[in-house]
Amino acid sequence: MSHQVNTASEIKVLIDGQETRVKPETTILRAARTLGISIPTLCHHPAVEPYGACRVCTVELKRGKRSRMVTACNYPLREEGLEILTQSERALRARRLVLELLMARCPEVKVIRDMAREAGLEKSRYPQGDTKERCILCGLCVNICNQVVGANAIGFSSRGPDRKVGTPFLENSMDCIGCGACSFACPTQCIKMTEENGVRKIWGRDFKLAVCPVCGNYYAPIEQLEKIQKQVNLPPDHFKVCFTCRGLKL
Repeated sequence: MSHQVNTASEIKVLIDGQETRVKPETTILRAARTLGISIPTLCHHPAVEPYGACRVCTVELKRGKRSRMVTACNYPLREEGLEILTQSERALRARRLVLELLMARCPEVKVIRDMAREAGLEKSRYPQGDTKERCILCGLCVNICNQVVGANAIGFSSRGPDRKVGTPFLENSMDCIGCGACSFACPTQCIKMTEENGVRKIWGRDFKLAVCPVCGNYYAPIEQLEKIQKQVNLPPDHFKVCFTCRGLKL
């Protein structure tokens, strides 16, 4: 007896000629990845709600005779009969335009130049910006800090060409716990974080790192450990030993 899969709660979509069934509200990006189809992204991270800020994942969506450009990371599939083209001329042209603009803003960022090269671009036709600029204003660091860490220590300030990411009033934020999640998540390695002699420096502040009494290694900012301890009501000595020595994984 053959096994039959119940697809009543699924919808059929076509991506680059490949047919698949997905649950309603599945994003184009996730559906494409289940088929092994690669769509470039910069600001997407599975830990936070996607919102298509960088637009590098632009694809062509066809519904009957109509088509339009959408961002794959946050476009939910909700109906039958949709066709997605990730490599159509329209999609590639839109993607190249986005990469040209990003190259003009951040001309020395390697990940952007590599993506542009893969798209057939060597340089941007637009005026080059500050060679030291690395922030693409994708907001991933802000979302990680707010949605995952819950610190709300950074955000956007100003508008237009003066818009930037930083701490409130660009002063040392007492809400920051030095966890470094923003730096780890940043797609362009824009957020600087250093560690030396048991001190982590980030966003203009110094954070003392806890020392494991078993292995003697520094393992996390004390303020981060205290925040986690209070959030989940753990015993005071829960983080006395590092994660490795306790047999846990980060």
